[in-house]
Amino acid sequence: MSTQSIINALAGLSPNTDKATLMAAVDKAVDGIVQELDAQAGGKVRPDLLQATQTTLTFLEACGQMKDPEFTQRARIRASELLEAFGKVSAGTAAEGDDAPRRKKRRKRPAGADAKPGKAAAGKDAKGKAAKGKPAAAKPQKPSKPSKPWEDSPFTEAFTENICKYLRKRAMLWYVPQHTLTPTPFPLSTRFGDNLVTAIKEHFLHRFFTNRRIMVLEDELKPKNFEESAFRAVFDKPKKQNPVRTIWEDGLNDIERFLTDDKPQQQKAVKTKVKTKKTGGFLGFFQKEEKVVEREVEDDTTELDHAKAFWNTIAGPEVSYSPPKMEDFIFLKSLFEYYPEQVDEEQQAVKQMLQQEYGSNQAREGAARDHLNALIKDTAPCSGELTALWAYLSAKDAFGYNVFKSFTSSHGTSAEQRKRALPYFLRWIPDFTEQEAPSRL
Repeated sequence: MSTQSIINALAGLSPNTDKATLMAAVDKAVDGIVQELDAQAGGKVRPDLLQATQTTLTFLEACGQMKDPEFTQRARIRASELLEAFGKVSAGTAAEGDDAPRRKKRRKRPAGADAKPGKAAAGKDAKGKAAKGKPAAAKPQKPSKPSKPWEDSPFTEAFTENICKYLRKRAMLWYVPQHTLTPTPFPLSTRFGDNLVTAIKEHFLHRFFTNRRIMVLEDELKPKNFEESAFRAVFDKPKKQNPVRTIWEDGLNDIERFLTDDKPQQQKAVKTKVKTKKTGGFLGFFQKEEKVVEREVEDDTTELDHAKAFWNTIAGPEVSYSPPKMEDFIFLKSLFEYYPEQVDEEQQAVKQMLQQEYGSNQAREGAARDHLNALIKDTAPCSGELTALWAYLSAKDAFGYNVFKSFTSSHGTSAEQRKRALPYFLRWIPDFTEQEAPSRL
């Protein structure tokens, strides 16, 4: 396929060309140019081949702006292959000036995306020596692992603000301003909410912003100017349609696994090195030099470090509240299942029942207990129990000894059974079920 026919083929495509035809034309153009470049290796690139390379790269850059994720990724991969093939040709062409094809500057790609070794730096010959008239570049330092494998943008800033606000609000639905419990249970502590936001920002956001499904939201929400209501509508979607919730729950599962496994399986990082090796020859003479790609695999502790730091932020020895335990991951995973309006209605209904049962002879005895038991059974994990804890602290006069005894005894005949059945209630409240009524009740 001649270089002119390649240019003509790409020029003949229109916006109405179907995806399959477009992909086939791109593959045909890139394969043809790569074949020609391989044949030119070690010499100067012909002007027509240089023009075809530049035209194809420009076309692929334009394809990279399309909204089809599959085709966009395909275009980027083919562009990398074309640049790599051009890099193998004599550096003299690359040093000639503006005519040599160059990769346009584009947005930083997330860590873990498909990447290929870049071409040799412009201004160096095939053996890596500095070109004439230019000082030799300093030996590059080994780069440290980036703390933020994504590029900040109006979308990432808005997403961060809204996801933190959304999850903190749901973690604090059972907050009681005044109580006598010391130290404060973590679901009742505003400091826990603050620490949760810090843990998300510093040790969880990378899970969102390196996920393709989250980055697709940028195009969906841009027409709505990243308003809070638009984000909330996404966060409130059912589980199967909610990528944010899926990533949150899967990420917490990973963190829990890292923290509880005796020997957590490490991720593997692959480093690529290109070395020159002499092969063939006759009695040690006339050997040829060939470039050999060597890959080294090493343990990557990044996710393990993030997991430890996430947990230490919300449950470390320096927190001032009663910290969460490993079994409380169920509470964190369930945050998307807690709806503020629903929880508020449940709290007010229990409080009203308790007040009627305590102050009126007309109320049915045990109605509040039955309602609390139904909440524990039918609502999201931990929600009903935390509502019972909230009612105990918020309606002190109504949540008397008889109500307490009736409620707890319905969950077990022994202290061990009751504590196992009501871990969020009896963790911080003494079990008075088999004792005389204390002064508090």
